[in-house]
Amino acid sequence: MPIDPRANSAEKLVPPAPLPLVSRAALRRVRDAMPPPTACPYCEGPVALVCNSEIYGREFGAWPYAYRCVPCDAMVGLHPATDLPLGTLANKQLRAARATNKQLFHRVKDRFGFTRSQAYEWLALQMGIPKAECHFGWFDLARCAQAGAVCKEVRRG
Repeated sequence: MPIDPRANSAEKLVPPAPLPLVSRAALRRVRDAMPPPTACPYCEGPVALVCNSEIYGREFGAWPYAYRCVPCDAMVGLHPATDLPLGTLANKQLRAARATNKQLFHRVKDRFGFTRSQAYEWLALQMGIPKAECHFGWFDLARCAQAGAVCKEVRRG
């Protein structure tokens, strides 16, 4: 998806509750944006935009907002100063897989001294996917496993 059209619109940006704002500059920074989720892919329940204190009991992060499906607890955070999700909704199992495999990815990144961009470009090439689709927040369980296998293989070598 190209840059959000609201980034260059003359219309007033009205942030959805509970967000205090949506920044045009922040919208322009988000490449490969995903649209906000409206229904949960796991239980088909409603998805709400919430302050993450509803999830964790207190606010975490400089931009403490997330999309959440209350019935099954699937969730995804937001890009700072936007209402755009960082990826797809994830249930507990997928969140754990993303975290574990992203940790392996960061070890490879650090081992080779890659910048973040170089590391994702390398991973996309190894996985045979376009760089624009190489985001842990977009990965399903199979892609997480594939990324983890690639990173483990490099660490062995």
